[in-house]
Amino acid sequence: MDTTKTIPGTCRLMRIREVPKLSGLSRATLYREIKSHTFPAPVKLSSRSVGRLQDDVTQWLDLRTSQRGPAYQPNRQIESHNSSKQKTIKSARRPARVVSE
Repeated sequence: MDTTKTIPGTCRLMRIREVPKLSGLSRATLYREIKSHTFPAPVKLSSRSVGRLQDDVTQWLDLRTSQRGPAYQPNRQIESHNSSKQKTIKSARRPARVVSE
C-alpha cells in the first residue's frame, strides 16, 4: 500500500523528515519557523517522539500561498523597460552641428 497518498477524510501524521519534502523548506528554515511558533504545533506520540498532522501542514502552506501578491507579467515589464530605455537613448542624442563656412 502506498503511504504517500491520503484517503479522503483521514489525516496522517508526518515525521519531521517528511515535512521538508512536502513544504519545500530546508530543515534549518523549518526549525526557524517552529522556534518562532509560526509553524503548526506537533502532536506528541510518545515521550520522545512527535509528529505533524499533514492537514495542518497543507493548511499552513495554503495560508502562505494566499498571502502572496499577484503574479507579475514578465512581458509587460520587459516592454516598459525597453520603451523607457529607447526614450532615454533618443533624448540623449545631440542635434547635428551645423558647420558654417
